[in-house]
Amino acid sequence: MKNIINETAFPSFVLGLFSCASGIKSADCPSDKVDLNEFQDKNWYLDEVRTGTTIICVNRENRPELTYTIMFNSERFAGTGAPNRFFGLYTANKDHTILFKKIGCTRMLPIFEMYDVKEHEYFSYIERATHWKIRKGKLELYSSKEDGTHVVLVYTVGRE
Repeated sequence: MKNIINETAFPSFVLGLFSCASGIKSADCPSDKVDLNEFQDKNWYLDEVRTGTTIICVNRENRPELTYTIMFNSERFAGTGAPNRFFGLYTANKDHTILFKKIGCTRMLPIFEMYDVKEHEYFSYIERATHWKIRKGKLELYSSKEDGTHVVLVYTVGRE
């Protein structure tokens, strides 16, 4: 009888492992499994900067692809500010934490400052981001200002 239980339990255990690995829902799979590919290899356009009760909306009527974007691959990120391009290394984890290394960027002077978010502020928000979340198809990066005030950068996927 002992061998029969072991012979039937092992295939069930292996099947449970494969179902977890393939993304099939099972009672034995961890419920906090997150696919890091949710935000990778997509062009994200900044739509809003939320600070407390203040929401700054980015107007994208003219040349939407040129300002405040970000894209991630498995280890690197890159994007555009206003007007500079930026890049660097990051790590994102299944617990939704994210860590950006120091941003590198081009050094062009802007002809004019865009929106209510200055480029250097945007870069500092990215460098201080600590968490990420996909909510209703939008990427949210949770960061802070120098004084500790919470900031949320809200992005939508670009329309290529």
